[in-house]
Amino acid sequence: MDLKPLSTRICFLLILLFGIAAYSNTLTGSFQFDDIPNILENRFLQPLNLGKLWFYYPLRFVANFSFALNIHLTGLATWGFHVLNLLIHILTSCIVFSLTLSILNTPSMKNWVLPAQQNLFALVAALLFTTHPLQTQAVTYIVQRATSMATLFYLTALWMYLRARLEDARHYRIVFLLMLAAMLTKEISFTLPFAILLSELFFFPPSAEDPLGKKLLHWMPFAAFLLIIPLLYLIYPHLLTRIDGSLNIIPSIAKNTSRWDYFLTQFRVERTYLRLLFFPVNQCLIYDYRLSKGWGDPNTWAAFSLLWSILVLSFAFFKKNRLLTFGVLWFFLTLSVESSLIPVPDLIFEHRLYLPMFGFVLFLTSLLWTFFRSGKWFTAISLVIAVVLSGMTYVRNEVWKTITSLAQDVVRKNPHKGISYAGLGDAYSREARDDKAAVVCYRKALDLGFTTPWVFYNIAAAYSRLGEYEKSLPFQKIISSSSALKESTPFYDNHALALINKGENAAAVKMLKEDLKMSPENPLLYIQLGEAYRKMERENEAVASFRKAIELAPLSQEGYNALALLYKRKGDEPGAVAVMVEYLKYKKKQKPLFGD
Repeated sequence: MDLKPLSTRICFLLILLFGIAAYSNTLTGSFQFDDIPNILENRFLQPLNLGKLWFYYPLRFVANFSFALNIHLTGLATWGFHVLNLLIHILTSCIVFSLTLSILNTPSMKNWVLPAQQNLFALVAALLFTTHPLQTQAVTYIVQRATSMATLFYLTALWMYLRARLEDARHYRIVFLLMLAAMLTKEISFTLPFAILLSELFFFPPSAEDPLGKKLLHWMPFAAFLLIIPLLYLIYPHLLTRIDGSLNIIPSIAKNTSRWDYFLTQFRVERTYLRLLFFPVNQCLIYDYRLSKGWGDPNTWAAFSLLWSILVLSFAFFKKNRLLTFGVLWFFLTLSVESSLIPVPDLIFEHRLYLPMFGFVLFLTSLLWTFFRSGKWFTAISLVIAVVLSGMTYVRNEVWKTITSLAQDVVRKNPHKGISYAGLGDAYSREARDDKAAVVCYRKALDLGFTTPWVFYNIAAAYSRLGEYEKSLPFQKIISSSSALKESTPFYDNHALALINKGENAAAVKMLKEDLKMSPENPLLYIQLGEAYRKMERENEAVASFRKAIELAPLSQEGYNALALLYKRKGDEPGAVAVMVEYLKYKKKQKPLFGD
């Protein structure tokens, strides 16, 4: 005997409860690695300025606007960011439910699941999407909101398209708005017009009344959206180089590999993705991956053969289980932006499976439905899977709570990789404030051959904070010619700091002026320059430097502190007080609406 039909209200309530249960331990989680430069220290986000946000990254405008809005509402308290991330995830899961229902009511699928059981089928797909532990990186890693938000717009646009086809053509207007929002949230949305075409061909097959040519003609307005992302890259060429100040503890391979080698490597990456989808164990922020070098690698051939077999086999089930085939094609289509001939900085990341997850849950749900036609068995097995996945997600989120716990997890799973120790060193330095432990980790990273400019900069900075300026100098000299580092994010010049501490202020001023030619909007360099001028008793130039630092970073207290200290040291107590009052007034003006 089958179960009674589930109401839509109950389904949404279950999605909400499972989502909250799986992510209830994330609200106190800290900012992680790339959260720090992209959100915490991102001068484009605060104060809220739409023009600055647009120029900063048009293709992530909507996501960055949401970060800026977070800061406006709840300040830099992480709970506000996590609440919105979780809300987006739950809303996306609800859209998965609604989209699946619409698919089941299309002409090709109408008789595949009985109307009384459609809510149950859609609920299982939505719960698998909600609870799968691979989703944690897109939900708990704050900066990856761009992925989850783009997916929300992407899936909602497709849902509205199906509603327009099934109910009312006026929904097309909403589709176009959602497509634009998706394209301005993250570049993975480039495939959305193709997803619409795929859905049209699968669920509204060509007929004598509606031939393929007519369908393609009707698809052209949606295909026009394919121009948005290339045009924005053409209009804003700075998008081709990263200006977001990312820490980049994960080395970029985009500049050091051919498109072909990157493409071949993605066969192995996608095989790993499939393994993680079915068996989400040993998850890691950073996976140990080497580039494939041509077709001579047997491992690459094995991965290619597996993927090709899955694709071919899925078409064998097309007549009996069209949804299974659709799920497989969705997986490959939605991965194509980051797993194709266009190299992106990192070979593999779990958050890239957030959008492909919809195809996977359709595949798995349809597979379970085929094996367990009884509503009770289907429900029982699906519920067990959802509960197990929820527990795994909760446990994985414990790892994401702090920078240190996440970095330690990476070291445990990649103990022979220098990049693992570089990340742990950064965690000790930033979070634990333990520069001695950080230096040990950075040296271990260098010993293992991880020699990116950031490691040299971080170890130099750690030695400087420990007061061991002479030990920092060799590393500072190595990075002094690294224009990429100096243009990427605000930094102190540790070599100049050492010169200031030795009293060689004129040499420090000369060095800092050279730095500012390469990084003219770096407030930290102006603070150092002001300090050198102060020690040389060039007061007016010191004040001007500190004022410039305040202008560039008005929400940072460092510039105000340096200027107030200058006034205090020369006996001008009212001047020092006035500077700090200025800071407090500005901070009050920018105070978030809820908390701080």
